[in-house]
Amino acid sequence: MKLLHTTALCCVFALAAAGPLAAAGKTLSGVAVSSDLSAYEDNNVLKYWPTLEEDIATAIASKLTVDDSADAPRISVEINKVAIDGDTKLPDSGEFNQLEGTVTTHEGNNNVNSVSKGQTRDALIGSYALRMTAISGERVVPDDWVLVAPSQEDFYNALINAYATTIVERIAE
Repeated sequence: MKLLHTTALCCVFALAAAGPLAAAGKTLSGVAVSSDLSAYEDNNVLKYWPTLEEDIATAIASKLTVDDSADAPRISVEINKVAIDGDTKLPDSGEFNQLEGTVTTHEGNNNVNSVSKGQTRDALIGSYALRMTAISGERVVPDDWVLVAPSQEDFYNALINAYATTIVERIAE
């Protein structure tokens, strides 16, 4: 894949949106990013990008305020697929151009995975799939796509940051 002189087109498909968030001032009580790539036996993304989850969480947190004591929504992002042109087995270069996951938003700051007996889970605000694909070359872009043009050395960061930016923009809706 030639990344030099590349125009990356990030297409964003937001599916099953369960309603807008009311995050005044773009504050969250927490951001959690995990990956479940078990659906793909040949997946090797974490071999090349072991900090993928941390990088996405850092990118999201850099675009808003995260205050674990705030009475604000919290989001969980689960990355479900990282691929290059549909193939989840990345080449030796570690290049990828597809990033897919699910973004879930809950009220409050309880950690959904560690609710103690007697506590209630925070109410679900919404959940949606978020898919981004970077396509090299000149293309006609539909109105609902987001256009990103990274350089070769910024390709990884461009996809991660575009993913994070789209999540943060959805909070403001």
